[in-house]
Amino acid sequence: MEPQLEVLKILANLAIFLMSITIGTYSIAVSFLGPKFSRAANAITKEKKKLEEELKQRIATEPVKLEDLENKIDEFRKKEKRMRSRFGPLSLVNTVLLPSIFFASSLVYSLVGIYLFTESDLWLTYGPIFAFEVTGMVFLGRALLMIQRAARETAITLEEIGLRSGEI
Repeated sequence: MEPQLEVLKILANLAIFLMSITIGTYSIAVSFLGPKFSRAANAITKEKKKLEEELKQRIATEPVKLEDLENKIDEFRKKEKRMRSRFGPLSLVNTVLLPSIFFASSLVYSLVGIYLFTESDLWLTYGPIFAFEVTGMVFLGRALLMIQRAARETAITLEEIGLRSGEI
């Protein structure tokens, strides 16, 4: 039984270690992407106001088809969604809360295995522990990849998210 308990102790320590990494990861994400997201969000807001004014002027001066308006609005929403999807994995929920929940669940299962299960039942805890830790690592890994991509880029330009002035 001793080797099985040692495995559970190692998995519990791994969960604690990974939980401690999540907060540092989020702080790095905020420092790299906070200003870039802010600039991109401001650009989208300006483009939205510009589009509204442009459409109001067109409606006042000439007859506009409802289909044309819907197409322009749909194009703008797609561009906004594309910009937000670039930053989605680096939200507080995806970078800190979800991985921490999965790692804490892994820790709980490890402790349950250590203190409550008998030798013959210990194998029942391994599956959930690995599943929780791997799922948490996936969220954490996605965040780290996004941080790496942001660190390599000099800036997120409007062209990258498709907000060139002539497109809208």
